[in-house]
Amino acid sequence: MPEFFNLKGPDEAIELMCDRIAPVSTQTTEIETAFGSVLAETLNADNPVPAFDRSSMDGYSVRASDTHGATESLPAYLEVKGEVQMGEPPYITLLPGEAAVAHTGGMLAIGADAVVMIEQTELSGSDILQVFKPVAIGENVIPAGDDFSTGSMIASSGTCIDENIIGALLANGVTTCSVFRRPKLAIFSAGDELVHPSKTPSDGKIRDINLYTISASARALGTVVDCFPRQPDILEKQLSVAKQALETADVLIFTSGSSVNTRDLTSQVVESLGDPGVLIHGLTVKPGKPTVLGMAGRKPIIGLPGNPVSALTIFNVVGKPIIKKLSGMKNVRVKSSDTAVIMEDIPSLAGRTDYVRVRLYESEKGTTAKPIFGMSNSISVLSNSDGYIKVPSQVSGIYAGDQVNIFFY
Repeated sequence: MPEFFNLKGPDEAIELMCDRIAPVSTQTTEIETAFGSVLAETLNADNPVPAFDRSSMDGYSVRASDTHGATESLPAYLEVKGEVQMGEPPYITLLPGEAAVAHTGGMLAIGADAVVMIEQTELSGSDILQVFKPVAIGENVIPAGDDFSTGSMIASSGTCIDENIIGALLANGVTTCSVFRRPKLAIFSAGDELVHPSKTPSDGKIRDINLYTISASARALGTVVDCFPRQPDILEKQLSVAKQALETADVLIFTSGSSVNTRDLTSQVVESLGDPGVLIHGLTVKPGKPTVLGMAGRKPIIGLPGNPVSALTIFNVVGKPIIKKLSGMKNVRVKSSDTAVIMEDIPSLAGRTDYVRVRLYESEKGTTAKPIFGMSNSISVLSNSDGYIKVPSQVSGIYAGDQVNIFFY
């Protein structure tokens, strides 16, 4: 078998895999416990939020026309008719020349169309209010429906539910919703050289890192992760575990060694799990070229490289979009979250996408990024970095001083 065949770029690989993936099944859940789940329905507001005009300031609800022309030296004089209590409907109807005490978040007096801030007033006696600055209609007022108008969208299907979405749904009285269940991931590592991290490696052995870094990264996506025992470089043993895992898992992820033999062993396992088998054998990227992607029926299989930097990079760049599609998310691509000025030249080869880890520095001049160069088996490259940059396949490098997009994990 050749070392690599059917190489694809990372974007093409993601598209090819995602086109074959259908989201997992749905279930109904309480909003309070839905954090991290993905909405399986689009929810719209049944009523306006807020349901009434609210004061945005402590002060007095007034008729704006009664304050026109008011100044420090010539204030407007209004009679205070009472107070609209918080959490209570108004019982006061304003006539020309009248005002009522208003509280932040409370209702306005009937007939009021503005609120004057308490700092711009002075109470003379018990009920005569001096207003030193005019207000316009609607000033310091949050109108009904300002947050959500009737029929407006609260959240769309495919949105990951965070604390902001929970707040928006509960504000609209939505207490249950349909979500995609959390995908089940089966992860195992393989390699004769691997030992448990608690063990002191003998000559030729190394501690197994990838099983735990990939598991942690997968759990951050809100998935249910099942870690299987690490396996030797024996086809029958790896195939047995893979078949067992796929009985309950929605996606199988394994990371193995970096030699040609172990790469071929990975592809043999994938081919043996069912059609269509291996779809991609190698990516035009650095690090992470020895990546295997395939399907067993409708279940995706992700074969990651063995080197820690390569494995975690490919999982973040390619694996996460695949899992997000499986989770029902509408936005599966990894997005940049910041920009910085690169501090050093970064050489690259045209026709290959490079992912380079960087450390960020802040100064008065802005954010700068220093490349962290190292071998793909050096875990310190990961632990010392804040994110990574992408060198597109159509360029031959990035020069010091260039503005770059920073991708986070």
